[in-house]
Amino acid sequence: MKIKLFFRSFSFLTVIFLLSGCFTSKSNDEQDERNTDPFLRKMQRNNGEAFSGNSRGPRRLHGTPYSYEIWSQSGQDNRLIWYGPNYGGGAAFRAEWTNAHVFLGRVGLHWNENKPFSHYGNVSCDFAFTRSENGTAGGTSNIGIYGWSRNPMIEWYIVEDWFSSGVITPSRIGGGARKVGEFTVDGAVYFIYHATRPAGAGNINGTNEPFPQFFSVRQTTRQSGTISIAEHFKEWEKAGLQLGTNMYEAKFLVEAGRGTGWFDASYISFYQKD
Repeated sequence: MKIKLFFRSFSFLTVIFLLSGCFTSKSNDEQDERNTDPFLRKMQRNNGEAFSGNSRGPRRLHGTPYSYEIWSQSGQDNRLIWYGPNYGGGAAFRAEWTNAHVFLGRVGLHWNENKPFSHYGNVSCDFAFTRSENGTAGGTSNIGIYGWSRNPMIEWYIVEDWFSSGVITPSRIGGGARKVGEFTVDGAVYFIYHATRPAGAGNINGTNEPFPQFFSVRQTTRQSGTISIAEHFKEWEKAGLQLGTNMYEAKFLVEAGRGTGWFDASYISFYQKD
């Protein structure tokens, strides 16, 4: 009888001990979850990734047709959080910068296949985002579609929003920017600008030569909608601005010149529009 009681007591105590351990483990897990950055939790739930530092060129994002780039000249805690292939169209991301002197984060299509823009059809982008208030990204900032071409090398922007009041003008673009046309697409007027970046400004070829810049600047800002990217290429061509024969990329960009702020996209998706 004593032996039976001993084993019964032992079994009861063992169960209590094991249950206690389970409760403690669960409590610790819940505490860890509460202490985790909510944006990182979203990233983890959707199999995304977080990046900091400089990517040194485009880097492929698993499970998608997209790649990302991140670059900053200075600052602390600058990062790009990609939310994963199954969230927000597959290209949605968050960018953060602290005391940055030029920060760029972008996600989208990396081509570089020695083909002109006409090869990619009516490429478009659907998007929705929120951002920090005006004044949190310095005097020069851009949100929209961005890319390069080669043969010749050209840097280009389709600007939908920015972190300051008023409309972007040639003086804010710099590089001797001049207006060369305007057109209406996606429910608003865009002004077309041509500028030149000086030698030593940095480019995808790693050379010191000056290079042209093409801009479409929306005259009324927005934070969601559709960007008919190919229509901008066609309108630039009509205005005498010819992109190179090798389209390098088309990515959704947030660019900050100084400041401390953030950008958070709930949806970004690139596709060919019928």
